[in-house]
Amino acid sequence: MRPLLYLIQKEFRQVFRDKAMVKMIFALPLIQMFLFAYAVTTDLKNVRMAALDLDRSAESRELLDAFFSSGYFLNVGALSAESDIESALLKGEADLTLFIPRGYAESLAKGLPTEVGVMVDGQNSSSAGRAMGYAEGIIRREAFRRMDIKSMENPELELRMRRIEPSIRYFFNPELESRFYMVPGIVVLIVTVISAMLTGMAVVKEKEIGTLEQLLVTPLTPGELIAGKTIPFVILAYIELTFATLIAVFYFKLPLVGSLGLLAFTSLLYLMVTLGTGLLASTVSHTQQQAMFTVWFALVFGILMSGFFFPVDNMPRGIYLLTYLNPLRHFVEIVRGIFLKGASARDILPQMLWLGGIGATIFGAAILRFRKRAA
Repeated sequence: MRPLLYLIQKEFRQVFRDKAMVKMIFALPLIQMFLFAYAVTTDLKNVRMAALDLDRSAESRELLDAFFSSGYFLNVGALSAESDIESALLKGEADLTLFIPRGYAESLAKGLPTEVGVMVDGQNSSSAGRAMGYAEGIIRREAFRRMDIKSMENPELELRMRRIEPSIRYFFNPELESRFYMVPGIVVLIVTVISAMLTGMAVVKEKEIGTLEQLLVTPLTPGELIAGKTIPFVILAYIELTFATLIAVFYFKLPLVGSLGLLAFTSLLYLMVTLGTGLLASTVSHTQQQAMFTVWFALVFGILMSGFFFPVDNMPRGIYLLTYLNPLRHFVEIVRGIFLKGASARDILPQMLWLGGIGATIFGAAILRFRKRAA
């Protein structure tokens, strides 16, 4: 046991002597946390909107005011002719255009069906869909407001109107803020990058400076050698997890509804994956740069297929089934569930089983390969 403790102590000293490694451990996660949380957002703001108002009435101006006072749409100017509508979208001068026809106010006064045109630049289908949804919501809300005014002016009209108004409530993220969705994923990303890359680079560094051979001739068993190389990074990963969780809760105001103990336990299951990946990368790499790129190559595919940026349910069926083999997908679901939903162990049991199975496979393969290289 004492040789193992000495090896762990040696690993910590070696890590903290390397200034570049210290920056990677503490400065890089902080930069990632703030950069991704603010830059990678699905919130829709400042949609550039141009309007063609042919009615030029008080009612049409009220509709335009409803758009520009919503906080989502930015007025980039009025259009003068119908031909300008497509031109504004084509030239990239506007993301959305609104067309209010002549007779808009008159139709409202008579209670007749009234249409307005909304044209959206559909190059980015995600933001275009959200922009159209917000526009439809504003138009519908303005229509209900006008109906309320008319019913007050003519009480008999209220008896003839049969309206069904939905009562909508969003669970787990009432304000639909993207940081509630993105920040838990960033926590997973930080733990992944730090634990996988540092493990792979640390082992390869021993090869580069020639100290790995010296460790192999010591009384340490292969199991103790592997434990000594991985336990320090388990501790560092938990430090990073704690640090990221504190920022998420106290700075970004995320509700940590679930159990910290469950988060810590599932993180250990996930660390089996990342540490195993780092060890596997070290066995096929001869330099730290090779180890870093090997880990990053696997990480890119893991991130894209994890649901970090967009739901896995939207993927083609074949790709969707492959995501079950992606440990990032399961840990992202676990962390989001614990943070936002207060998920219990029973709620996330399928993800835990997948994560445990994948972790045991990868870590076991890494140990066997590392032992073979050490033999």
